[in-house]
Amino acid sequence: MYGQTTAAQRDAPDSPRDYRLSESPHATTAVVSAKGGVGKTTTAVNLGAALAVRGHTVLVVDLDCQASASLSLGLKRHQLAPSAADVLLRGEAAGAAVRPTKLAGLWVLPASADLASVESDLASLRTKERVLARALEPLRERFEHIVIDCPPGMGLLSRNALVAADAYLVPVVPHYLAVEGLENLVQAVARLDFRAQSRTQFLGVVPTMVDLRLKTVKQYLEAIRATFGQSVFCVEVRTNARLAEAPALGGTIFEHDPDCVGADCHRLLAEEFLLRLQQTLGIGTPAEEVVTAADGSAALPF
Repeated sequence: MYGQTTAAQRDAPDSPRDYRLSESPHATTAVVSAKGGVGKTTTAVNLGAALAVRGHTVLVVDLDCQASASLSLGLKRHQLAPSAADVLLRGEAAGAAVRPTKLAGLWVLPASADLASVESDLASLRTKERVLARALEPLRERFEHIVIDCPPGMGLLSRNALVAADAYLVPVVPHYLAVEGLENLVQAVARLDFRAQSRTQFLGVVPTMVDLRLKTVKQYLEAIRATFGQSVFCVEVRTNARLAEAPALGGTIFEHDPDCVGADCHRLLAEEFLLRLQQTLGIGTPAEEVVTAADGSAALPF
């Protein structure tokens, strides 16, 4: 069913078909950030898990050579092959590299250290930014959601993810450099869309690691909401020790402590994510509307 792709096929001109948008009720979403340390992998893994808990079939694609998402989902270092590197660099079929996780409905396409050579190894390909889109196309009918955990920045791996994606979201920690970094990232994606003739929709900004005990955090959140308005998710992912513990145990927050604040945040995040997908792409049925507080944040029950 799944065969290898040759280098010539990977570098072939694109067909008139749009590799990202299809008739099926499917969405591929890239989770991107300009820098590390913003909770990007935590967001990708636990958003995917929250969707799976709701009954969706979900694939998390790990594109970071550190393989943090893969390890967070229970794989060990010796279990990472075949990985996304084999798919992108050696033409391995993506379906052959996909693995189930311990959570029903949640699958992972793992990363490996070999992803570090993607920039140099694909440099000569004329369509180097579309390799992932082609590889994931056969999986769109198999999974309702594909969530791609990108490495920090706008390198070739992140650009591949964005071209393959229907939409993208940006986790951000509220601090004084956040607004400038967000503006630069959104502009970079717009330039990529123009160059690659793709139409990756901006789902919004997800505030992460939010500690409302700190006055400065509230101020920076207000600044982000004032700048980006409705593009900022109502849900704010709070700081939570249980969220930090889950990756070391090889599972999502829903396996580690489904009743904690971190799990509640990601349940609400999944609801708003589905609502924004429906509003932006017309994909799926409307989720329950997230109740918001006066400042635009979600009215969380804690």
